[in-house]
Amino acid sequence: MKKSVVVVEDDRGLREQLVLILGTAPDIKCLGAYVSAEEALPQILAKNPDVVLMDIKLPGMSGIQCVAEIKKSCPATQVIMVTVYEDSERIFRALKAGADGYLVKSGPPDQLLKAIRDAYQGG
Repeated sequence: MKKSVVVVEDDRGLREQLVLILGTAPDIKCLGAYVSAEEALPQILAKNPDVVLMDIKLPGMSGIQCVAEIKKSCPATQVIMVTVYEDSERIFRALKAGADGYLVKSGPPDQLLKAIRDAYQGG
């Protein structure tokens, strides 16, 4: 069964790149890609994906705030923070809010796919 993934990233180029990378994996299905937490949150709650790739710093509601909202309604959804920040304070806040892990945006594509596969061992 394919793992379902939602991408939340405000940088258009990176968002499109993430969707393209996900499209190369036969065992992963991208359910949508959104520019903001406000746009993504209702879709995530409705679609209940296996994994969410979430940017930490978003316009409006931050990725950290969005993680907390997702975990309230969809506790089984795994949230991986995708960030340019190797700043331990932001990462700690994201994990404290309920994130299940993080990746640095400069990492290789196979690291992203492995993280998705490892994040959700269920369904």
